[in-house]
Amino acid sequence: MNPELRRNLWLQFSPLRLIIAPLAVGIVLLLVWLLTDHSHDLVAHAAEWYFLIIVLFWGTRRAADLVAEEVAGGTWDSQRMSTLGAWQMTWGKFIGGISYVWYSAAFAFVARLWVQSAGGLSPWQGELGLENLHILGIGLFGQAVSFLTSLVLLRKQVTRRRLGVTLSQFAGLGASILVPGHLDIGVFSHELPDIGWFGRDYPGAGFAFVTLMLFLGWAIFGAYRLMRVELQFRCIPWAWLAFAVFVMVYADGLLYGVIQTAHGSFFAWCFAPFVLAHAMTYAAIFLEPKDVVRYRAFGAALAQSRLFRALTLLPQWIPIFLMTVAIGLGLTLFGGLDDLPDLPPVQGPGSMLLNMRSSVTVSALPLVVVLYVLRDVLLVLFLNFGSRRGRGDIMAIICLALVYFPAYGVLAFLNAGLVITILAPYPPAPALLSIGVAGAECVVLAALVLRRMRAAGQFRPAAA
Repeated sequence: MNPELRRNLWLQFSPLRLIIAPLAVGIVLLLVWLLTDHSHDLVAHAAEWYFLIIVLFWGTRRAADLVAEEVAGGTWDSQRMSTLGAWQMTWGKFIGGISYVWYSAAFAFVARLWVQSAGGLSPWQGELGLENLHILGIGLFGQAVSFLTSLVLLRKQVTRRRLGVTLSQFAGLGASILVPGHLDIGVFSHELPDIGWFGRDYPGAGFAFVTLMLFLGWAIFGAYRLMRVELQFRCIPWAWLAFAVFVMVYADGLLYGVIQTAHGSFFAWCFAPFVLAHAMTYAAIFLEPKDVVRYRAFGAALAQSRLFRALTLLPQWIPIFLMTVAIGLGLTLFGGLDDLPDLPPVQGPGSMLLNMRSSVTVSALPLVVVLYVLRDVLLVLFLNFGSRRGRGDIMAIICLALVYFPAYGVLAFLNAGLVITILAPYPPAPALLSIGVAGAECVVLAALVLRRMRAAGQFRPAAA
């Protein structure tokens, strides 16, 4: 047996805990049975709620705390030095850590199946069987996302004094609700309509369950990849890119009807992937740690043509950003975005320089967006490579939020369109102006980032 699994099972189970779980479930459901005048339907719903409360609230909390309790107890570093592989550590810690949660919830789930059978239903057949499987999947998926989030936070917190257990739990709870597409529990449950995917219609419940299983697999795989990094295995960062491609294909399948309405144009096929690549670039840069030493090592490996070494040090955001660049260039060159002459003209200071244009075009807007994404990434790196690196992400989020929302809105209200291009993409502005401004900002920020990277490698003798 997996040593990590066996260790967690010994920690989770005791004779007293083995007795308490079925006793608690039996008392609660017996009370519901008596109060509802022996209603099979209400008892089944009560068992379902009991099960979901355990696996979603207690289970996600337990999954989020699996690594945090090891860090707090000072045992995580010794576990990392053991001979266990990344996959053994991942599933041994995850399954073993949540084992008592599922032991407790299993009695409620079995009671639900028994009550359904007693009421003349077939709990493992047809739509009811799919619903029962879906309930199991929701609980397991929420716990997997909580565990995955805790590993993400483990990488970002260098001191490892505390982990965002509550944040990880909320991530799992949110994922449990979002993936099915609706709140599919208890009295909130409703029948999903048929869902079209790449031109074929599938039953809504079955499609939601398959989606849930696919994202569950990605969550567990993501935890395994992060565990490899934590255990100091060399990893080429291809998993996030693979997940991005999966999400893009999945999204295009859902939007296939709209794509066909647009006669299958290049723009229609690539619009959703471009937006997703854009968003996942931001997610990658904020979720992974920005270690200036690692970036210096990556640059040195490239300079020495040590390609495999460079790949193992490659930041996670670079592959997905390169995909964003490729899609953006494709949309710019072949997207076929039509001219939009009805956009409001740019007014205010400098407007005379812009009146030379004959019409407003957005054909280059994807390329402009790519440049602003690069500028934002460089800003995040610049703030993280400073002396107060622990707060770099928070400072970057505040800066970008101010730039894209209140500052953009104020300038738009004042009709200062020429100035807006300094902050964010502005479709009415000429393409060359937007490209020039964004490109200049990228060059300046890249120089500042390189300067801070060089400064981090310089030896500074301590003051006497």
